[in-house]
Amino acid sequence: MIGSNRPHDRKKQLGAFYTPRPIAAKLAEWCIRSPRDRVMDPSFGGFVFLELARQRLEALGAAQSELSGLIYGIDSDPAAVLLARATPSLKETTIIGSDFFSLDPMDLPKFSVNIGNPPYVRYQNWDADESAAHAIAAGMGFKLSRLASLWAPFILHGCRFLEIGARLGQVLPAELLHAQYARPVIEYLVTSFQSVTVVVFEDRIFPGALEEVVLLFADGYGEGPASGIGLINCRDIDGLDICAIDGIGRGQFSSDMALLRAIPDDCQRIFERLALDPRVKRLADIAEVDIGAVTGANSFFLRTRAEIRQRKLLPSLFRTTVSKASDLAGARLTDGDIHRLSALGKRTELLVTASHSKDEIATVAELLDEGAKLGLPSRYKCRIRTPWWSVPLPRKGVPDAFLTYMSDAFPRMVCNDAKALSTNTIHNVAMRDGHSAAALAVGFYNSLTLLSAEIVGRSYGGGILKLEPTEAERMLIPSIDLGIQVHLAEIDSRLRVGDLDGVLNIVDPLVLGTLGLNEGDLSALRAARASLRARRRSRSKRPAE
Repeated sequence: MIGSNRPHDRKKQLGAFYTPRPIAAKLAEWCIRSPRDRVMDPSFGGFVFLELARQRLEALGAAQSELSGLIYGIDSDPAAVLLARATPSLKETTIIGSDFFSLDPMDLPKFSVNIGNPPYVRYQNWDADESAAHAIAAGMGFKLSRLASLWAPFILHGCRFLEIGARLGQVLPAELLHAQYARPVIEYLVTSFQSVTVVVFEDRIFPGALEEVVLLFADGYGEGPASGIGLINCRDIDGLDICAIDGIGRGQFSSDMALLRAIPDDCQRIFERLALDPRVKRLADIAEVDIGAVTGANSFFLRTRAEIRQRKLLPSLFRTTVSKASDLAGARLTDGDIHRLSALGKRTELLVTASHSKDEIATVAELLDEGAKLGLPSRYKCRIRTPWWSVPLPRKGVPDAFLTYMSDAFPRMVCNDAKALSTNTIHNVAMRDGHSAAALAVGFYNSLTLLSAEIVGRSYGGGILKLEPTEAERMLIPSIDLGIQVHLAEIDSRLRVGDLDGVLNIVDPLVLGTLGLNEGDLSALRAARASLRARRRSRSKRPAE
């Protein structure tokens, strides 16, 4: 790996996690086919792609005198630009110190290859001038979600610099395959290129990044559309044979395909059959999933009940709230759970000033002054509110149930008997008419639904399963009879002591028994879930740097 001298927070701001050389070498070998190929890296960072592009061109027969004008590197970080210009091996490389989105395709020659690792900066960390990325995407006919990371418009803009027949090779977050905002990028790639292949890995291959990464190989720009997207599963980068990329079979793309193909064929067939069964719904059919309250500073806005009593704060200004997955012990959240958390000194009370009078808010003036001294009015989310301390409540109000956003062993669906709120670390679930939160909090714990959670979700840092609301709503839910809620107390008790197997033994026959599944089928679903869980957990191990 090319080392970075940037502090971690600076790297995070720039989206800069530099690519290990073995990964970059695979992309360079596949993308560059001719000693006359003109190559660009629009965010070169540690310039490993620029060095490997030179080596690849020379290996294909390019003389040193012919390299000038063949390799272009662009980066917005002045330190990276200065270092690249001072590096002897990049003497013939054209180095451009610029924000990539400020460049127009007319400013540069057309390229045979666009190769690199674009910034992964989240939308809330974008600089004001970087928001021009959305304008460029819109000009190409794409309206990107405000949740999009910077890599998405980076890919779209980068394709504008390519010549007909060019190749694109990129290191991208696995969000390419999962995130709703990535769909315009997928559609553009399939429409614009003759072939598109994505490589996913069982092991974590990228040091320093919390997100999983995939490799994108696209060939034949301007010669599309592709017949579909090829998906290749590899254990690690050493197991990737780039000769196989051009021959991989392609089919209709589904964002769930990558993980679905990682389970045994017999279980794939069971899963796909059930997904088409009219008795099996998506969670979105019976409930709406949304984020909880966004405070911008949980440590300030959440207070303990003891502090509220001691400081004689007005109790009506606070709402009972859960903020951690560990607050949800079973299949339901009760008043008793809240009292237990409070007795442990947990912050269970959220400051909510909406609909309260000025006189009432004045009773917490001292508390608000403390927040101002901490600099909260200028913190993201606080600074976009007027006043900064007015935390907006979820649009659906008190949720019927909660769903864990980040999960280790498995996601939890919890009936909200306590009528509590949650912060955005826990999802809110609002039941649609005719459906029961108590029944869902029982029926959710079946082998099919828990397997589908592993498939539609994504692995995050430390092997945690992360479910965004739109991903959660794609989970498969068998038809659940309202009468199943009579089992809530037993399911709740078993979950509190970690007895998931016991829960599945109760719930599977109740909700999957009518779908024609035998014991072998149920065992296959359970084994597949365990395999995908072990797969994401194994990725929490840091690779050798």
